[in-house]
Amino acid sequence: MLGRLIGVSDFGVYGTIGGMIATAAVIPEFGMGLIVLRDVAQRPAFAGRYLSATLVAQPLLACAAYVLLVLAGLLLPYDTATRLLIMLAALSLIVDALGNLYYSQLIALEQMVATSAITVIHVGLLIAFVFAVLITGGGLAGLYVATIAAGMFRVALHWIAVRRVGIRPLWPIDRVVLRSLFNGGWSIALANFVRTSYQHVDKIIVLWVLGEVYAGYLTAAFVIVFGVTELLNTTVLVALFPLMSRLAQEQPAALRRLVDQLAFLTLTAALPLAVGISSLSGKLAGLLFPGFIGTAAVLEVLIWHTIVVMIGNLYAQVMVIQHRQRRVLIIRVASLALNIILNLILLPRIGLPAAALATLISESLALVLMLIEHQPERATVFDLLGRSARVGLAAVAMALTIAFLRDVNFIVAGICGTLVYAVSVLLLRALSTGEWSIVRGVLRTVSQMIPQRRLSET
Repeated sequence: MLGRLIGVSDFGVYGTIGGMIATAAVIPEFGMGLIVLRDVAQRPAFAGRYLSATLVAQPLLACAAYVLLVLAGLLLPYDTATRLLIMLAALSLIVDALGNLYYSQLIALEQMVATSAITVIHVGLLIAFVFAVLITGGGLAGLYVATIAAGMFRVALHWIAVRRVGIRPLWPIDRVVLRSLFNGGWSIALANFVRTSYQHVDKIIVLWVLGEVYAGYLTAAFVIVFGVTELLNTTVLVALFPLMSRLAQEQPAALRRLVDQLAFLTLTAALPLAVGISSLSGKLAGLLFPGFIGTAAVLEVLIWHTIVVMIGNLYAQVMVIQHRQRRVLIIRVASLALNIILNLILLPRIGLPAAALATLISESLALVLMLIEHQPERATVFDLLGRSARVGLAAVAMALTIAFLRDVNFIVAGICGTLVYAVSVLLLRALSTGEWSIVRGVLRTVSQMIPQRRLSET
């Protein structure tokens, strides 16, 4: 909707500034969200101490991030209008920092329904505010004002939810807790900074090297890929964090088995999406972003990045839980360096698809290094490789089905391809008994969550 309302050039500027803000947002977060998730999940009685510490530290860090982002805008070779937009948009860093610190408390106490409801309300308000601004001619400046206003509503809702579950900040600040947040969080923050940088550095370079229009094409493809990742990976990892933290403390062997099973399930769920979106990239890009003629070429490659990044995020989260965040940092630095080098070399030579190719290669390097750190058992490796090959055969059958039906109707082609994939996975017996148990448990939990929640509230 936004791409259609503001056009490809402004969408390119919007995507680039959004990438800069997402990267700078790592500073106020400073890895503290994950530390709170881990520690409060293990010791709920300490929630108030962590809340008071983050209430002081994270807003101050957000102000520092704002200053640094404004300086970065002045140093980059952008025009004055873009620099002024950066100064305005960066104010959301402070607002979001407040909302995020309350959000971490709620997730640590497994208040999933509350956080989901707040997210839905926040996004609904955001869409309404932005739409109202744009149809009245507010432009990108009005868009950022609307974003900040919706963020303030999000902060208020999270504050109310935290008070409802009985969490209050404890004063004065516990200096031991504050030191532990900084000592444990800095390496996570650097790792997240590097990870976020190589997610968005391609937009910054594309806007610089190829211009606003190509940045708009890349942003459109990124929106689709980011949506897939958020839906299938980010929410699941956040929900699993408390459970994984407890397993790491009580049953480390069970955590290792669970992670390997989740990684294979992630591959099984993400592969048909990658095949379908890549095969139908032209049709999907034309449907979602009409007029963005260059989006299909980059989406066709970039969507494969979702498989690698979702599996990599799982193993990275495990390493953080195991207090190996510094290793994660080294891995992220290596992948970022490779991403920047590939973008600078390939963009002038092969154009926009180079940005997608650089991201895919650099993320693959990160996954390989994390798997080396994980050191799965040899029997597990052979088992997973064998069953991954069966899933790959199912994906090939899906791709052939889509190719055969694509010219008839791309929606029919996608549905039939997905059915072929699902049947092939069943016939080839790609999933183990343990993985089927996880799937059934997830489905049972989802089906029971809302009725149980309503009953408990009653």
